[in-house]
Amino acid sequence: MLFDRILEDSLGFIRQTLWSREGQTATNQPFKTTKSIDGEFGFIHLLDGRTTPRAIRTWMYSPKRQQLNSAKMVVVSTPMDLHIYMDFLGPLRDTQTPKAIEKKKEITEKRQQGISINTHRLQILKASHFVNADGFYDCELVFWQDIDCYPSPHLNLPKRVTAKTIATKVADTLAFQCLDMANPLKAKADEWETVVSEIVSTVQSTLRAAS
Repeated sequence: MLFDRILEDSLGFIRQTLWSREGQTATNQPFKTTKSIDGEFGFIHLLDGRTTPRAIRTWMYSPKRQQLNSAKMVVVSTPMDLHIYMDFLGPLRDTQTPKAIEKKKEITEKRQQGISINTHRLQILKASHFVNADGFYDCELVFWQDIDCYPSPHLNLPKRVTAKTIATKVADTLAFQCLDMANPLKAKADEWETVVSEIVSTVQSTLRAAS
């Protein structure tokens, strides 16, 4: 199944992510941080390097910990980080197999009939910041949702706004939302469902207002 394949790719990326440990230097990192934003309770990092063909956006949230005996906030790596992955669901653009061509035609026909087709999959995972004693990362899928990011014809968005544009904006908005949460690592699936639903419903309108 496609979901299993995307989840497998996501977990594979986490397993390959090697962090610097005390007294050691990380090697063979499959990604690089292209942007880091500091919030009150943690950091978000935009990651580049998740090389699976369906990967659209990759963020990681790392929390802060406060020293109780000091008024100063110090950054300490906690055991778990939060990973946010956005992936494309449809047939890949360069894939021209008979099955892919048929699928693209089917999607086009359904769009013309006003039927919603999910275009992207959002995943939120928790993963240990370091490998455990057995040399593996502890990973847990917290939440996932398939989303239709196709530009709504009712909003008259400019042609430059594509499904990829909207999917990227959803992932970015969700990552920044983590900075406003006291502890997003403790959020349950139903809480994420509410947050994601609100973000998806406002992103297209926001893009229209900015155009």
